[in-house]
Amino acid sequence: MSFKPTSRNALLVLAFCGLILGACAAYEAGEAPAPAAPEPPPPPELTEEQKIVARHVEAIGGEDAIRAHASMTIKGAFEMPAMGLSGEATIYLAAPDKGLVNIEIPGFGSNVQGFNGEFGWSEDPMQGARLLEGGELSTLRNQTRIHGDLEYDELYSQQTAVGETEWNGQAAYQIDLVDVEGNESSRYFAVETGLLIGEEGTTTSEMGTIETSSTLTDYKEFGGVLFATSTTTSIPSFGVEMTQTIESVTFDDVDPTVFEPSDAIKALLPE
Repeated sequence: MSFKPTSRNALLVLAFCGLILGACAAYEAGEAPAPAAPEPPPPPELTEEQKIVARHVEAIGGEDAIRAHASMTIKGAFEMPAMGLSGEATIYLAAPDKGLVNIEIPGFGSNVQGFNGEFGWSEDPMQGARLLEGGELSTLRNQTRIHGDLEYDELYSQQTAVGETEWNGQAAYQIDLVDVEGNESSRYFAVETGLLIGEEGTTTSEMGTIETSSTLTDYKEFGGVLFATSTTTSIPSFGVEMTQTIESVTFDDVDPTVFEPSDAIKALLPE
């Protein structure tokens, strides 16, 4: 078997020979070799909160799998039995922070919320077109980050590992979070799998600040990443429960024009 060095091998050989010749010349000239460069310091040890989040990231597929996609389209359905409402939902996300949610309710129409990286808006038959601001805007902005599982340190100014507890009958690690806008929430990660299985906190909407509690189940793989395909959210102040299901997730297929606001929204922008 013959060995034919590639250009990379040849460069390595030449570099190695150059090191030898340089060392010999230094020795003949009576010069001592330069001291070896100090080893880089080890990376800082992860906090307990970071370890829990890192385990979740690995459980859903890992950082490389998450960053492999620059956009995604999520299609599913939702149901609110107590109010007799159901419909279809489509979510478009694009890196780093663009997102649009379109909910179609038969007999009611479309409810659209979007954030294009600069401003957020909402349109529905009841309230018409309006720009989002304050807590309502920050909530939407956080939810539209396609790589949000990798951005806890950026999104949350405070993270506290509370310890082991229970969520929906499962042992879970609890992390209390405060985002950069001061909104508080708690997340629950299964001890057995590392997956996110619960979340509770406050959500800001056009109706004000409301408390919510969500349970995430039925993780399935799409494009190398696990998604919770069923989420049940309780809103105690309204006495209602909403179930959201994911039917499909496709990647790198979002047309940028999706995040273009309507003329009604553009008319509300300051000149």
